[in-house]
Amino acid sequence: MGSVLKFVKEMEGYVCVIASAILWGTLGIFAKFSLEYGVLPEILIALRLVISFATLLLILCVFGRDLFRIRKTDAFLFLILGVFATALQRISYFYAVDLTTVTVAAILFYTYPVFVTLSAAFFLGEKISSGTLLAIVLTFLGVALVVRVYDVSSLGVNLAGIVFGLLSSLLFTLYIMMTKKLRNRYASWTLTLYGEGIGVLILVPVISLSFSEIMEFPLQLWLLIFAIAWIPSLLAYLLYSYALKYVRASTGSILAVIEPVSAAVFSMILLGESLEQPQMIGIALALIGVVLLFRMGKATIASARTEKRELAGELYCGRETKSRVRYKDVS
Repeated sequence: MGSVLKFVKEMEGYVCVIASAILWGTLGIFAKFSLEYGVLPEILIALRLVISFATLLLILCVFGRDLFRIRKTDAFLFLILGVFATALQRISYFYAVDLTTVTVAAILFYTYPVFVTLSAAFFLGEKISSGTLLAIVLTFLGVALVVRVYDVSSLGVNLAGIVFGLLSSLLFTLYIMMTKKLRNRYASWTLTLYGEGIGVLILVPVISLSFSEIMEFPLQLWLLIFAIAWIPSLLAYLLYSYALKYVRASTGSILAVIEPVSAAVFSMILLGESLEQPQMIGIALALIGVVLLFRMGKATIASARTEKRELAGELYCGRETKSRVRYKDVS
């Protein structure tokens, strides 16, 4: 009976991981619909951070006030986390969505395991095996096909969007590096709260200069902004956090590559975006490369989004130390 229950819970965990990946895939869709109202990506991100920060602040005020404390010596790391790895990373991603397509932006973002691997080799002296090199080549070959490198005229038109997409991936790599430095001392809630809070402070001038415009936003746009802050963000993280109780973190990270696939499907159905055959081949190659990187470097890469997506999970136990044991046990 116990083994049957364990199997059912494990299947439930897989369903939650897949559901969370699908929800993450809606981020670009909500962004694209929002950007059609003429709002700038930096304004959209500023409001998204205000809403998500306020939501987290309220939750922690009720359930986890001890998670507010940070060391003064870590202030600079939190500043980097908030300014570059949170605010600028998300602005870059939304510019990529605005200037290219949802699918292209999602695939460009998912090159971050490559940059994590290369950073580990460059800064930590980790060796790149032949298998890892093959995975990197497959990923970038796939990305080249997705951005239509074979069509020079199209490549020139979309060049700015491609740069922003790769920048969002590089800045997420910075997020990984910062969280790895801070993760032994702080819960995911603390990192997310301060990262988004500092991001809000940095973007206050954007909100101030656009205040009159923001006040005239239609209800439909406000609904999209709240959806961005809550659905592909908080709700998806909650589902993923719950899944980690029953699914290994490395397995969850591999299943999470469903995110760009779901983004592509949603963009075709809801936005009418089409893909050429070479682009579809490119998506397959890029995802194969990413999955290989996850499998070969799961200790480094798989933990990256896992740490970000634990979010609410640590409130299950109330204290950071206990929750860390819980996650260690399941992964």
